[in-house]
Amino acid sequence: MIRRLLYSILVIALIAGLAIIIISYGRGYRFNFNQKTLSQTGILSVSSYPEKSSIYIDDKLTSATNASISLPPGWYHVRISKEGYQPWEKNIRIQAEIVSQIDALLIPNNPSLRAITITGIKNPSLSASGNKVAYIIPQAEASSTSLIKPKTGIWVQDLRSNSLGGRSEPKQIFQTNISYEWENAKLLWSPDEKIIIMTISTIDKNNKETVKSAYSFVADTLQTFPLDVTNNLSTILTEWQLLTNENLNKQLDALPKEISEILREKTTDIHFSPDETKVLYLASASAALTKVITPPLIGSNPTMETRNLEKDKYYIYDVKEDRNYFLVDKKQINSPKSLLWYTDSKHILMIEKDTIYIVDYDGTNKKTVYTGPFLDDIIFPLPSDGKLAILTSFNKPQSLPNLYELDLR
Repeated sequence: MIRRLLYSILVIALIAGLAIIIISYGRGYRFNFNQKTLSQTGILSVSSYPEKSSIYIDDKLTSATNASISLPPGWYHVRISKEGYQPWEKNIRIQAEIVSQIDALLIPNNPSLRAITITGIKNPSLSASGNKVAYIIPQAEASSTSLIKPKTGIWVQDLRSNSLGGRSEPKQIFQTNISYEWENAKLLWSPDEKIIIMTISTIDKNNKETVKSAYSFVADTLQTFPLDVTNNLSTILTEWQLLTNENLNKQLDALPKEISEILREKTTDIHFSPDETKVLYLASASAALTKVITPPLIGSNPTMETRNLEKDKYYIYDVKEDRNYFLVDKKQINSPKSLLWYTDSKHILMIEKDTIYIVDYDGTNKKTVYTGPFLDDIIFPLPSDGKLAILTSFNKPQSLPNLYELDLR
């Protein structure tokens, strides 16, 4: 009886001891065999694309992604690198019993290019969701590339990839033999992406643009006779803008009141990330963001934040962590459309002069994506495969450009 009792006590003690060891290990406790002491550590969880990239901690090769590494509390310089890719670097704070996460995107040194269109196009326009692009094939270009079915008109390309990794064929929604002033035409999407309006404008000597005609098209149906909406254009565009504002207000209403008030009153050019967890905006006046989460979340991004806003500077607010980061001064970029979200909601695409960059949402790790010819500051993040579309021409200067996809993965 006594032996059975002792055996039960021993088993319980062993199970309890193992549980304590497992819990302590999970909380970051490690035994230092050199100093024969038990010390607290933190865990650095590192993932990357591509995987199997080298992890350097304070310039020492430590492991390869994906990996979890135990480290004593403190600041470390972490570098992730792989042959053929630009390295990713950041100073990371390790805290006892806390998991600090890194999810690094390594950019290829020489991204590949592949044509999306081949006919030569004009004035591509991206839909609000980023899933579709509309463009014009003008008469001169169409007549030289098609002997049977006229290609002149307006086309829509779905940018999403199918299950096999390809894309559907572009769809013509307006076919015509009439010679429009294609060089002065622009395409506008409705917020619900059901309607496309083509405007044709004139520009006077003072560079003032005046719309002289406008036509409406259903975005998924082939038409040969456009609906003239010239007289109603102003009303239509006003209704579209009201709908766009309504959608933005719904997104702002979901934010903490202290933040949404500042964004409404002191900022412009507001763009939510695709997953709506972050907000890119331009400060239109000086302001200070009130702290919403106090104390700060344990294990949050260690990059220094900026809560005092300065006019004409772009910032990114992280909704989940209640942290705000300076991104770039307005003077450094070509135009407001030179900043846009990458599809993973963790990076920003940025155009400066003739170069496309990608930068982490906290303003770190600015890397060159593409340096070369591309037109009109047009970059379209492709929605499903991490690629970009740019408008460029690699042939004769007088030839029309095409859309090319730039593969970052």
